[in-house]
Amino acid sequence: MKSLKMVFTLEAGANITYTLQNPKAGLTKEAVLEVMQQMLDKQAVISGESLANGIKDAYIYESNRQELA
Repeated sequence: MKSLKMVFTLEAGANITYTLQNPKAGLTKEAVLEVMQQMLDKQAVISGESLANGIKDAYIYESNRQELA
Protein backbone atom coordinates (compact mmCIF):
# COMPACT_ATOMS: atom_id res chain seq x y z
CA MET A 1 0.00 0.00 0.00
CA LYS A 2 1.26 3.46 -0.86
CA SER A 3 0.71 6.60 1.18
CA LEU A 4 1.78 10.21 0.90
CA LYS A 5 3.56 11.53 4.00
CA MET A 6 3.63 15.29 4.56
CA VAL A 7 5.83 16.34 7.48
CA PHE A 8 5.48 19.81 9.01
CA THR A 9 7.50 21.47 11.77
CA LEU A 10 5.60 23.00 14.69
CA GLU A 11 6.26 26.22 16.59
CA ALA A 12 6.86 24.10 19.69
CA GLY A 13 9.80 22.38 17.97
CA ALA A 14 8.18 19.02 17.25
CA ASN A 15 6.94 17.61 13.94
CA ILE A 16 3.52 16.52 12.76
CA THR A 17 2.94 14.11 9.87
CA TYR A 18 -0.18 13.97 7.73
CA THR A 19 -0.70 10.68 5.89
CA LEU A 20 -2.93 10.27 2.84
CA GLN A 21 -3.64 6.73 1.65
CA ASN A 22 -3.48 5.80 -2.04
CA PRO A 23 -2.11 9.07 -3.44
CA LYS A 24 -2.73 10.00 -7.05
CA ALA A 25 -0.20 8.50 -9.46
CA GLY A 26 2.32 10.92 -10.91
CA LEU A 27 2.47 13.35 -7.99
CA THR A 28 5.54 15.56 -8.01
CA LYS A 29 7.34 16.89 -4.98
CA GLU A 30 6.85 20.42 -6.33
CA ALA A 31 3.06 19.98 -6.45
CA VAL A 32 2.92 18.50 -2.94
CA LEU A 33 5.12 21.26 -1.50
CA GLU A 34 2.86 23.89 -3.09
CA VAL A 35 -0.19 22.39 -1.38
CA MET A 36 1.69 22.11 1.91
CA GLN A 37 2.60 25.81 1.68
CA GLN A 38 -1.05 26.67 1.09
CA MET A 39 -1.94 24.69 4.23
CA LEU A 40 0.64 26.72 6.18
CA ASP A 41 -0.62 30.01 4.75
CA LYS A 42 -4.17 29.17 5.87
CA GLN A 43 -2.93 28.02 9.31
CA ALA A 44 -4.66 24.71 8.65
CA VAL A 45 -2.08 22.57 10.44
CA ILE A 46 -2.17 22.59 14.22
CA SER A 47 -1.33 20.16 16.99
CA GLY A 48 -2.66 21.03 20.41
CA GLU A 49 -2.04 24.76 20.58
CA SER A 50 1.04 24.74 18.33
CA LEU A 51 0.73 25.88 14.72
CA ALA A 52 2.88 24.45 11.97
CA ASN A 53 5.48 26.95 10.85
CA GLY A 54 7.46 25.06 8.23
CA ILE A 55 7.76 22.15 5.85
CA LYS A 56 10.18 19.39 6.79
CA ASP A 57 9.58 16.70 4.16
CA ALA A 58 7.17 15.08 1.71
CA TYR A 59 7.50 11.56 0.33
CA ILE A 60 5.69 8.43 -0.82
CA TYR A 61 5.85 5.54 1.66
CA GLU A 62 5.19 2.01 0.49
CA SER A 63 4.43 -0.87 2.81
CA ASN A 64 3.60 -4.47 2.07
CA ARG A 65 1.93 -7.11 4.15
CA GLN A 66 3.48 -10.56 4.26
CA GLU A 67 1.43 -13.46 5.54
CA LEU A 68 3.05 -15.77 8.08
CA ALA A 69 3.45 -19.42 7.11
